[in-house]
Amino acid sequence: MVAILEQNHNKTISNPEYIKTSLASAIGLRFRSGRFYRDAKPLCINLLLSYPDNCYANCAYCGLARSRPQNNGEKSFIRVDWPVLKTEDVIERIERYQSNIRRVCVSMVTHKNAVSDTFSITKQIAQCCHSPISVLITPNLMNKEDLVRLKEIGADTIGIGLDAASKRVFELTRGKKVNGGLVWAKYWEVLEDAVDVFGREKISCHIMVGIGETDSELVEIFFKLRECGALAHLFSFYPEPDSTMSLRNRPSLRRFRRIQLVRYLIENEIIKEKHLLCDGKGKISKVLTNNDIINSIIESGKPFITGGCEGKNGEIGCNRPFGSYRPGEPFRDFPFQPGSDDILRIRKESKLDEIICFECNLVS
Repeated sequence: MVAILEQNHNKTISNPEYIKTSLASAIGLRFRSGRFYRDAKPLCINLLLSYPDNCYANCAYCGLARSRPQNNGEKSFIRVDWPVLKTEDVIERIERYQSNIRRVCVSMVTHKNAVSDTFSITKQIAQCCHSPISVLITPNLMNKEDLVRLKEIGADTIGIGLDAASKRVFELTRGKKVNGGLVWAKYWEVLEDAVDVFGREKISCHIMVGIGETDSELVEIFFKLRECGALAHLFSFYPEPDSTMSLRNRPSLRRFRRIQLVRYLIENEIIKEKHLLCDGKGKISKVLTNNDIINSIIESGKPFITGGCEGKNGEIGCNRPFGSYRPGEPFRDFPFQPGSDDILRIRKESKLDEIICFECNLVS
């Protein structure tokens, strides 16, 4: 049996020999026992670089933030433990269970060794496993040559955790206002380089709903990402204990459902900017659309499925079960195809009749 190691002040557990896995991935790889609510299965193995001094950045909402208190040198992330394992053991399990795995994702942190360690671990995975590989990069440490090398090593998709929907929110949560050390312009520079190296729709950009942005800022960035050739993957803010934003409320389900739908409509070029109206506070007030189109999209459930990188055959490859909510709570995003009862609940939660203008004719 492979032992799960625990970080503390007396041990130096770091990359590339050791790596963290999400709790869901640890269960999927049989390092931990556990069952998933409604039999939701993790399709992607999520890995996170591991260092005793964690991450040098100081994002206000993040469990790995430099200023967040920690117990015995260990910090939770996304509200759960991330077990520390030997990299070779993780790779062996990925190879053993790869028939159940659609993708592997290596996530960087802001650390002086992160780039070289990411190269090493990505190469090891690519040499031993057949699953496609994503790398969730830290743009502040990367350049275009690094991206080219990642592609040569075996990564086929790049993720960028922009999180903030605007420069204003970025500065308040990740930049100068929190002594975070991250730069909005650098993120966009690397995002555009990544599209150039990997191709359109091979770049995913994480956007978090509920950290101080307006609906209009979200709409603006969805259109901007679409123009750049990047996909937007939504996360619903959930406060981390002891983080700077630990007392902030989560976005309402109504708001999150509406934003999920609008993102889908924009990303699939179903609506244009002139079809979306916002009030003086930047809140979506009207969506000019067609009744048949909107009902068909809602019944498909697609806008409300977890946004993640694809697997080999174009199906969802990363579904992050319960990444934005607790098991037993209403699903924020669905790690599987929503059923008919789920669709009914989505309709009730979103109250789309308040904003969808079915009688309005779409402007061509």
